[in-house]
Amino acid sequence: MAHHVGTDAHISSDEWAEHRTGLRLVPRTVWSDMLDMVHCQVLSTLSNAHIDSYLLSESSFFVYPHKLVLKTCGTTTLLYAIPRILSIAREHLGAMCAHQVFYSRKNFMYPDQQEELHQSWAKEVAYLDALFPDGAAYLIGKTNRDHWHVYLSGPESETVSNSLAGSPVLCPQMSRSSSQSTVHGMMQPSTSSDITVEILMTGLDAERMRLMYLGGASTEEGAAGGAAVERLSGISDIYPNAATDSYLFTPCGFSLNGLQGDGYFTIHVTPEPHCSYASFETNVSGSGVRDLHDPQATKHLVEQVTRVFGPKFVTVTVFKARAAEAPQSVADNAWENGVKDGLAKTADAAPLSFAPVDGYKAMDRVLYEFDHYWLRYAYYIRAD
Repeated sequence: MAHHVGTDAHISSDEWAEHRTGLRLVPRTVWSDMLDMVHCQVLSTLSNAHIDSYLLSESSFFVYPHKLVLKTCGTTTLLYAIPRILSIAREHLGAMCAHQVFYSRKNFMYPDQQEELHQSWAKEVAYLDALFPDGAAYLIGKTNRDHWHVYLSGPESETVSNSLAGSPVLCPQMSRSSSQSTVHGMMQPSTSSDITVEILMTGLDAERMRLMYLGGASTEEGAAGGAAVERLSGISDIYPNAATDSYLFTPCGFSLNGLQGDGYFTIHVTPEPHCSYASFETNVSGSGVRDLHDPQATKHLVEQVTRVFGPKFVTVTVFKARAAEAPQSVADNAWENGVKDGLAKTADAAPLSFAPVDGYKAMDRVLYEFDHYWLRYAYYIRAD
């Protein structure tokens, strides 16, 4: 039940067996059982030489050799996956700890409808602290407006034996995000190209959301309906050369996973007017596509995504590894234009301040410096 475009990914993953190392060698049945714990079922899969992606009911799951990304929404119980993920890494790879865990989410619209653990940030932090005694919790943005919760563990640096990969690796890492939730799991520290952009949107345009209902873009549920939504909504124009796997739900709702090279992007949409919500996340950068280190590229990405959904409220976050160095062309261009507030030509350059987004007014902008990552956060309201 999947749709794909381009040539670098296919639904059948057998052809990528020779590329599988680390976490990608864990049997799919093991991952499926773990996902059942958080009330997510696998709808379809998509793979290339770098990544395995699982399109799930209300969520997405991406498996790299060295890290995991699990993103959920609705009333799933994401945090309960973490102990099981750690045990899978220990049983199959010999990893005795997580290198680092990232858990993040936007403030819930209806926290009372969540499972007990997820009804408050305090409960979530207490649960995570019990697993990771050196973890740290943050609230980013205005407490009386939309804001973002972030939890980071570690990082641990113990090297372990990876019998499946055949080479030493560092321990795994995980995370979660938004009214949706996300778990990232990594076997080693971030690389120099590690940068992720997340766009969280509420108050979606009702006319645009008609496409996200069965009978809007298509009368067919599943992959065929998902492909129609991609085409008619403009989603397919965001990464036109990517392989995609999408699903239109009954009576409404849309999910998509996309792969391009060693990067992924994912979209999840709840279109009902009283609780409309859409999320977009990507780490696809460079190699013939927009370079996410460039604030102009991030601006154009945000504008393209918001044109698809027409949200009233938008939260944008950019997570960038402290080891990541802005490409020289971006650095030179920024300095030539007098931008000096955060771009040094070093491997520890903060991401540049966001460029203005057409049609939106920036209400909040924050830059956080963590031990191994930069986080830039912005909150926008549509300028009606």
